[in-house]
Amino acid sequence: MQSIIHPLTLLYLSLGLITLSGFGILFLNEETILAICFFIFLYLIIQNSDVVSQALNEQKEAIRSELLTSLIKGQKNAVNAKVLINHKKYELTLGLENIFKDCDLKINKTLSAV
Repeated sequence: MQSIIHPLTLLYLSLGLITLSGFGILFLNEETILAICFFIFLYLIIQNSDVVSQALNEQKEAIRSELLTSLIKGQKNAVNAKVLINHKKYELTLGLENIFKDCDLKINKTLSAV
């Protein structure tokens, strides 16, 4: 993108600001310095819009890939937790089944002895 303002024009504007400030015509307080910095920032953004756009797109893609990786990892952890819970439930069910079988055998032995 071509420069909107010629570098010599920027030099003359800067010298003019310094001169006006030096003679006391323009007071550079916080607000005016902030306004000048803001307009310089806007100028630089406009001048480097392609570079800024490319950098933002790269950052967006990096964040997107990191988010997808985290989402996939979280889903895997959730599935593994559910599998672990189901496995523990299955082991508990088998343990209860064995207890009931033992109780049933003891009841049958007791009944057959009587």
